[in-house]
Amino acid sequence: MGLRRAFSTFLIVMAVSGLTACGSTGDGDKQPKDDAAKPRVLENVSYVDGEEDPKHMLDLYFPAGKHTKLPVLVWIHGGAWREGDKQPSPMMPFLNHGYAIAGINYRLAPDYKFPTQLHDCKAAIRWLRKHADEYGMDKDRIGVFGISAGGHLAALLAATNGMKEMEGTVGVQGESSEVQAIVDWCGLGNLQTQHAQAGDSDQLDFNSPKAPFTLFLGGTAKEKPELARAASPVTYLKPGFKVPCLIMHAEKDPVVPFAQSKELYEAWKKTGAPVELKPIESDQHIFISVPTILAVIDFFDRYLGNEDKTAVDSNAAKKGDSEPASGAADGTAQAKPVKTDRAGVSAQPAEK
Repeated sequence: MGLRRAFSTFLIVMAVSGLTACGSTGDGDKQPKDDAAKPRVLENVSYVDGEEDPKHMLDLYFPAGKHTKLPVLVWIHGGAWREGDKQPSPMMPFLNHGYAIAGINYRLAPDYKFPTQLHDCKAAIRWLRKHADEYGMDKDRIGVFGISAGGHLAALLAATNGMKEMEGTVGVQGESSEVQAIVDWCGLGNLQTQHAQAGDSDQLDFNSPKAPFTLFLGGTAKEKPELARAASPVTYLKPGFKVPCLIMHAEKDPVVPFAQSKELYEAWKKTGAPVELKPIESDQHIFISVPTILAVIDFFDRYLGNEDKTAVDSNAAKKGDSEPASGAADGTAQAKPVKTDRAGVSAQPAEK
């Protein structure tokens, strides 16, 4: 299922469930000055001063009413690093839980190779931190949620926290690009092992000159092993790392092998940082549903310490697998699978 189709289906489900926070938007600030009951939306804000490149734009969403020190959740879209856009976003329900949302664009392959995409994501985080007080956001509580290529970039963003050599020179300087929690859906953890893990089912043809990975790196992983290693989140995960992570992945993903998330989970666990792996009982690459989104909300609520929640639909909150995974005292856990149908909706927890 494509991202746009999955999001469209998901938004319909969310509307029926009463979890959506706002409808469609146009350009600019969409909150009427005399209507504080509606969420505030700012679209197409450049995170690189003096530029108007659409790939350096972000959208900002704020809950209704006046807020200060809102935790911020950053949405990184997928699309094999070569397509996609910050809209549509599956994160509108998070407004009902008291989060500010930022959806970001980044430059795409093959015109731009790695590490351009990572540098753009870090630039967006620095911009958000610089303008946090201006928009009522908490610069010390920034989480990231990405799907597919966006999940890979989210994990890489966190794994390279504090590494000056990975910052790049795009946009705002002098601010930190560190993030405090991340959610990775069906992203790559190690570009050097993906092909072997996929085996005969490698739909992306890892060794092809037209494969997404080849376009992203400027060559195959075999041709550019050091670059493939530098683009892999597992490379940077060392003991003492502290960023909490939730990984969700379909067990029969036909695009990115589930083994990629298993490898990332094991590497993250060895650092001592809190990490959860939630297998999804699906044969779809994208598995957006009410229960899977509620699991993400629960994760961010626990690790960003959100204290500014707005009212939520308590009946909807009871649907599906929204409770945290049980696990060891150090926060590591491999959760029971979550069931989802082929359309990515009508999901419910699996039986043990």
